[in-house]
Amino acid sequence: MEREQIVDVLSRTLDSNPQMRKHAESQLSDFEKQPGFTAYCLDLATDKSIPLGQRISATIFFKNRILMYWNVDNEKGIKIEEQDQIKIKIIESLLKNHDDTHIRPQLSTSLRSILNRGTWPLFDPINQLLNNKADGASVYTGLILLFEVIRNLRYNQSDRTVIDTYINQTFPILETLAAELTYNSDHHSGEILYLILKIFKYATLSLLPQYLYNTEKLSTWISLHLHTAQKELPQEVLSNEPSDRPLDKRVKARKWAFANLHKLYAKYGCPTSKVTSPEFIDFFNKTFVHEILKVYFSLVEKWSQGYWLDDSSLYHLISFLEKCIMSPGWEYLEPHFDSILRHLLFPSLCQNDLELFEDDPEEYIRRYFDVNRETKTPDVATVDVLFVTVHHKFNQLPFILNLLNEIFNNYNTNDSIENALKAEGGLRVLSSISFVLGKEGSPVSNQIDQMIDGIVVPQLTSKHLFLRARSCETISILSHRFIDKNVLSRVFQGVYENFRLDDNLPIQIEAADALKVLINDPLVTDVIKNDVPTIMQKLLHLSKSFDLDMIGEVMEEFVINFSAELEPFARELGTNLAEQFIRTATEIIEIQASGKSDGSDLDKEYQAVGYTKTMTSMIVYMSNVDLEASFLPVVKFVLENAAITFLGEVMEILECLTLNKKAISPAIWEIFQETINSFETYAAEYLEYYIPFFENIVTYGFKGLNYQAPQVQLLQNLLQELISSPVNYDNQGAFEVVEYITLTIGSFNELFPLVLETFKEEDFSPFCVIKVLLASLYVDPGQTLQILESQNETIRLLEIWYNLSSSLENVYGLKLQIVALLSLLSLSELPNSLAGFIPQLSNKLIVSIERLPQAINKTLATYRTEKSQQQIAGQSLPGDDEDEYDDEYDDEDSFKDTPLSDLNIYHEFEEKFLRIQQVSSERSNQILSSLQPEKIQSIKNVMSVEGQQRLGI
Repeated sequence: MEREQIVDVLSRTLDSNPQMRKHAESQLSDFEKQPGFTAYCLDLATDKSIPLGQRISATIFFKNRILMYWNVDNEKGIKIEEQDQIKIKIIESLLKNHDDTHIRPQLSTSLRSILNRGTWPLFDPINQLLNNKADGASVYTGLILLFEVIRNLRYNQSDRTVIDTYINQTFPILETLAAELTYNSDHHSGEILYLILKIFKYATLSLLPQYLYNTEKLSTWISLHLHTAQKELPQEVLSNEPSDRPLDKRVKARKWAFANLHKLYAKYGCPTSKVTSPEFIDFFNKTFVHEILKVYFSLVEKWSQGYWLDDSSLYHLISFLEKCIMSPGWEYLEPHFDSILRHLLFPSLCQNDLELFEDDPEEYIRRYFDVNRETKTPDVATVDVLFVTVHHKFNQLPFILNLLNEIFNNYNTNDSIENALKAEGGLRVLSSISFVLGKEGSPVSNQIDQMIDGIVVPQLTSKHLFLRARSCETISILSHRFIDKNVLSRVFQGVYENFRLDDNLPIQIEAADALKVLINDPLVTDVIKNDVPTIMQKLLHLSKSFDLDMIGEVMEEFVINFSAELEPFARELGTNLAEQFIRTATEIIEIQASGKSDGSDLDKEYQAVGYTKTMTSMIVYMSNVDLEASFLPVVKFVLENAAITFLGEVMEILECLTLNKKAISPAIWEIFQETINSFETYAAEYLEYYIPFFENIVTYGFKGLNYQAPQVQLLQNLLQELISSPVNYDNQGAFEVVEYITLTIGSFNELFPLVLETFKEEDFSPFCVIKVLLASLYVDPGQTLQILESQNETIRLLEIWYNLSSSLENVYGLKLQIVALLSLLSLSELPNSLAGFIPQLSNKLIVSIERLPQAINKTLATYRTEKSQQQIAGQSLPGDDEDEYDDEYDDEDSFKDTPLSDLNIYHEFEEKFLRIQQVSSERSNQILSSLQPEKIQSIKNVMSVEGQQRLGI
């Protein structure tokens, strides 16, 4: 290969001119078809005579080749002979570039990719490198190889032989090496120690290695972790800004010492562990937990006096304490709990980042108020500890309440900034334990109103604005049902005044969140209802200006509670919501297309989802307003841009729009075409989102049509393509739509044989197939039975149907069985396979009729229960029993319209039963003679006198 030419092409891939880059990439594409080119790029990457930029380019190209073409069988695939060369060379390259932070990460990623795509025994190279202790480069390279190997094997639980072999061979070497490193404070030693602890992390991630069941070995490793956790950091680290210190590998090593001990205890030492024996758990707690806690108590004491620990280390330290609460470790922790509460937990909830409050209020809200924040910070761990403590160790509640009294007494005496920050921490403590305050045995169970009035209400008007924001959040978390309406009035006035402030975002947002809770009280509802349109305008303005998903939640709650007050402004509100959704979703698409996501797209996603939920609530609760024109642009945007993230939400919007009108408008028919088109590219994998909308299209749009209608053909063709696909794109959902089409059109559906064929070939629940069968029997029993008989499926499916009867006990299921049985028994001739089953079929028909009134009553009872629960939504106390009725009679078909909803089943029964007599008096006599007297009485109960006379009963 022409070395100079390749180097030149690689250099031009870095050119600022896009045309030059594109031409260079095209040339590289030609080069990579040549055998040995990938290995040659690796040679160039480690050739220090070449400028660094070109070496980096060669390394990146090498990495990408490995990622895309290792074990790929095409002209660009890396052949076996070249793979063998690369495996040798990549280790040599890592050794040569172990200290090059530009080249080494690319090589490590390449190594990882090779390991992910096949076995590659590295026992010998790793042992040789690690045992060459005199050469730091060899040791470091050996650690990189071992790290990648253990990382690759970390989830292998079925056969631990390979990973145990690596661990047995290398951990003794690591123990000796780490013991020497713990006394060194230089950066390189810290980096090696960091790697060793990361290796330990992956070695113990899913199962405890056999090596560590040796108590001496386990003790050695725990001692190493404890030594690292309490090791003093050198001044060169501490002289950095606190925000920069965690980037240092010595700080990272300490973090992983805390993290490994936390995870080790949580997974293998707690009584809830499912992967270790009770004997090991008992041994771990008796041998190690007390020793770990002694070190931690010492560190907590030092930290309370100014000793620096990074947030991640504190998080894992506190999380370790949390695991002790529900384990034998509690006996060691309990005597120190009050001290831990005062010197660790409470201070961890006291923020001091007031600059963020002033300079970046939006980020301040995310950092200190977002309850969905999945970050490993001390305050998050502390909230968990407080929750678990008062929930499982209720006798500790008085200690916490005493602390709160001291905090707020001090603040009332001296409202300095220092005491105000402590008061804010106190409010966070109160929020964390609020769910047990009203519990029987709580010292304040009958004083919660007074407690709120004395602690929280004064902070709503505090001169410290951050304290106002926190007090509003406290109200929203407490979700308290006030007994003293005077206290409620003061709370509401304080919250509402804060919401009306225009110059402080955290206060406005948290006040809005508090209002979301307060508006469930009738007193607040009456006072605020005239202001609701203005409040919604402000919420819209806030959501337009800031990417905060909680605003959407507040708007949704206002729509639910004040739909009547908002109806005159509904179209304007809906249009604004739609515009904001489209703007936000466009920004998300642009961020993702750039490939430079910084996490902001996730915040925007939450916000956009909030908009769609509010839209859905508006459709449901403002049924008198036609919001179709406002919201269909949102649906169209998502479909046209394949914005999968919001597909479920916009399909729910379509479902609600069609359900609300119970008709399909021209605009919805256009959207229906768009939904069908979406299956040409991306939608098949998300069929489940479309099913409810398609069912409504059929129920409200296909009435009076036949199978030749363009709309029907569109959906039929799509269903045929999906069901016949070798990929199961939610066939059960597709079958439900086939069932609805069959019932609505009222004649045999040509997809029925395909449904049967798919059912025989694939393994899934037969429930949906039986419903298609019943629908087909209803509309055309003759042709349906002809197909069943030709496939010898009649008896098998009949047995499945009978076995599934308990799943068809709802109103729709019983109606479906009744009409299917009536059609079946109306046939002048039954196939021989069914001729002997007339008594069973007749009995099932009457049993279904008998059970229908009970099913209707259950549905009505469930409906009344749901309505009642909606009226008291948000007012239930912790521990209230909810949804008892819903769980018992959970039924997705109970409240939705179906093709049988308007069918008068009793009229249908009488008409069809009389027709049976007309077609065949012999069949009628067979049916009646097979029934017990009480079943005959059931027929009388649902038929008119004239009908009874005609039947002679």
